[in-house]
Amino acid sequence: MKETNMCQATSIEYLRSFCKEFHAVAPKSFWDAPDDVLKRTYNGIGAEYWSPKIRAVITAVLRPLQAAAFVHDWEFSQPEKSFFKFTVANYHLALNVAKEAIYDCRPSVIPAGIAAAILCELFGYKAYKAGRIPA
Repeated sequence: MKETNMCQATSIEYLRSFCKEFHAVAPKSFWDAPDDVLKRTYNGIGAEYWSPKIRAVITAVLRPLQAAAFVHDWEFSQPEKSFFKFTVANYHLALNVAKEAIYDCRPSVIPAGIAAAILCELFGYKAYKAGRIPA
């Protein structure tokens, strides 16, 4: 993947494949889910309640961390909710940010990704509780 431009690749199939390449930490349900279900859960980088325009800008800026956000959106969409699972999803985000950035030779984006995971932990529980796989 090192030669592939992450900015040009946003398909669900590509993102899941890239997650496998850098050994993303994700629940088994993520790996087993059909692509069409995964596609419905991924909204780009940012809170679900943000406008699509703001999310598009944030996704463009943080595109090197898109695969980590993809797994995070999946975990936030799962029906069984608890503060523990919320915290685990945010931990996975931080871990996957670091793994993805190092694998893709972009360690300079790690602080932004870790900050996103911390912000999710501090302010994202309400969105997590409301999240679900869209119909």
